[in-house]
Amino acid sequence: MNGGPYFVTGAGGFVGRELCRRLRARGASVRALLRRPDPELSALGVEVVSGDLAAPAAWQAALAGTAAVIHCAARADFNGARGESYETANVAGTAALLAAVRANAPNLRRFVFVSTIGAVDRAAGDACVRPLDAGSRLCPSSGYGRSKRRAEALVQESGLPFAIVRPALVVGPGMRPDSHFAVFVRAALRHAPLAWAAWPGAFGVVHVADLAEALVLAADAPAAAGAPLFCAGEAITLAQAFAQAAPGRARLEIGWAAAALRAAPFLFPFRLKAMLGAALTADDQPLRDLGWTPRYTAAAALDEVIVRERARLDPETDPGGQTVITGAASGLGRALAERLAPQRAHVLLVDRDSAGLADLQARHPHCRTAVADLGDEHAVNALVQSPAWNALPAREVFLCAGLGVRGAVLDHAVERQSAVFKVNVLARLALTHAAAGAMRRERFGRIVWISSSSAFQPLPHLAGYAAANAALLSLGEAWGEEVRRDGIHFLTVCPGGMRTNFQASAGVRVLPDERLLEPAEVADAVVAALRRGRRLAVISPRAHAMALLARILPRAWSLALWTRLMQRLR
Repeated sequence: MNGGPYFVTGAGGFVGRELCRRLRARGASVRALLRRPDPELSALGVEVVSGDLAAPAAWQAALAGTAAVIHCAARADFNGARGESYETANVAGTAALLAAVRANAPNLRRFVFVSTIGAVDRAAGDACVRPLDAGSRLCPSSGYGRSKRRAEALVQESGLPFAIVRPALVVGPGMRPDSHFAVFVRAALRHAPLAWAAWPGAFGVVHVADLAEALVLAADAPAAAGAPLFCAGEAITLAQAFAQAAPGRARLEIGWAAAALRAAPFLFPFRLKAMLGAALTADDQPLRDLGWTPRYTAAAALDEVIVRERARLDPETDPGGQTVITGAASGLGRALAERLAPQRAHVLLVDRDSAGLADLQARHPHCRTAVADLGDEHAVNALVQSPAWNALPAREVFLCAGLGVRGAVLDHAVERQSAVFKVNVLARLALTHAAAGAMRRERFGRIVWISSSSAFQPLPHLAGYAAANAALLSLGEAWGEEVRRDGIHFLTVCPGGMRTNFQASAGVRVLPDERLLEPAEVADAVVAALRRGRRLAVISPRAHAMALLARILPRAWSLALWTRLMQRLR
């Protein structure tokens, strides 16, 4: 480590976060440019600088005294991003940063630009037989790669002492679920058509921890200045990756297609070249000559991806971290706890019924418990700040605790009606918010909200309960869409009537011949919905009928119908 702080952009991202961890582990002073607060980085001792690359006036003073700038921030979205988006984030953002550095860091030792192997790619006539090297032509095939090439040019022309690092395919914890090998691994696990062939295309794979070490070396080593450096790790074929993720499956050999690529490379688009040849491999010997030695083989790096993606697809696989279940002492919460606890190493069971929790923990001694009344805002805050909640980051939350009140709204005190919303909506909102930040950082999480079939229409004489469930349905679906691309699976569940304590506690009558769902069968249905990737699960014929009637009946008719039914039956 050389003196002076390191200034890291994109510190909240996949690469930037790992880089900050590595620098702090070495005792380096780190300033991180972030758009939003980051408790994890702050806890590591990183000095968080709030701001956006597009508005340097707000943060450029923090560059004073900086020894090295490592520019990780970029837009790398291959799903729907337009050229101007890349231009704004990757080119204009780099230009703004370079100008701020020139004006505010006169003693800068090194400006490290994190580029990509995609800034090079392959020319039309390249048969992709040999790895890329320092002499390869720059022929980027994507908007992202072209923006990185233009940003590289700005760095080279800046007059600053610079280093450019071009990583190959970076993998590890926190990688986006729509990134290269995450997609490939899920295809293999699902036995999707893509994985039916033994694709001979080779890819350079570098673990994010090894890339972070390369970036520190590029910032510190005098000989790293100047020419771009590839950071490619170890090459692995896609066929080998498929076999590692799903061993024992037969795959169609397509060596003939690779031979066709070598014979007539101009006929093949770049993406197909990558699947058949060595398009995304590179010679990183110059970086190794500086002292960089990757600790992870390609297979070891991919093992982490395989474990995570298997847990993403299979809700019965332990996702790591902690599983939180509220309302765990009885009803559906208990059924989910009984279903999932044997499959999880770390489970936190929450309920206000201490005796019920103790009985459940006796059956599953490895589970933690927390007694909390979720209708009390202070109790909710205490829960999310407790050692039990913070023992491990929550990887999944099943929020089942619920409350209902039967009767006309004016027949009950405001406090009792309010309690329904506090338990059913506000507590879920607070607990989910407390868990989802870490899920977004890790690009993995599972959130399950238990609503009800009552969410689909207003229910006179059960008005507060139905309204709270309607809020859960609307908020859950909308929030789920917001976090979907962060790798968080948000499922809202609307079961029909269940045989639980709800009827007695809410004052709802049970009809003599009424068929109520057993909590265990609803728990099974929740797990099945998670496995299918559903974001809304409507459980039972009654619940489906209520949802259908809400869609097809005029609102006034629906209200009249449910008024009569509630008066007669409930």
